[in-house]
Amino acid sequence: MSEYTQDKNYIYYENTNIPINKLNIRNLQKLEEEERKLLLEGYEYFHKNLSEETVFDETYFRELHRKTFNKLYDFAGKYRNVNISKGYSTFCQVRFLEQTSKEIFRNLAEENYLKDYSDNPKEEFAKKIAYYMCELIALHPFLELNGRIIRLFFDMIATYNGYEYIDYQAALKIKDGDNLFIQASIDCMTGNESQMYQIILNGLKKAE
Repeated sequence: MSEYTQDKNYIYYENTNIPINKLNIRNLQKLEEEERKLLLEGYEYFHKNLSEETVFDETYFRELHRKTFNKLYDFAGKYRNVNISKGYSTFCQVRFLEQTSKEIFRNLAEENYLKDYSDNPKEEFAKKIAYYMCELIALHPFLELNGRIIRLFFDMIATYNGYEYIDYQAALKIKDGDNLFIQASIDCMTGNESQMYQIILNGLKKAE
């Protein structure tokens, strides 16, 4: 579970970093197990419902979060209304969040939500995913579970374009108390997406 600093620490049980949840789970390990289970169900549901009509817009992005985690959290699918930070990284200020989100998805719409990359070189596709992934990481619109939903979002876009889910396993392995994906995410906050690009490029593989 991520440890965030917030303007208001009201989503956690007192003196814990465990978010208040509908199942009243107070054990962090059990809560994380439930989150993994729901995320798997989310993958199955959204993969099954991919079609030519799927639009990877802001509404879809928020629905990924709501549908996947609504059984567990009241804040599922809702953009945060407090400022949050993690370590030395401060995410998009809440007063700019809605506006910035709309700008990101407006730019994504102008590129047809990356739906035209099935025949493009993998490097071009990886570069686009890395750019927009970094944009959404810096936005960090939800109170919790941003990374998993952002990866789910781009896994659906990758699947639409004839790829398998992006393989992050090597990047997510813990080394010296951290992992490459977290380091790349921190780089995103400074506008440097080169490491994220390499992770995406290495993880992209055409479906057979």
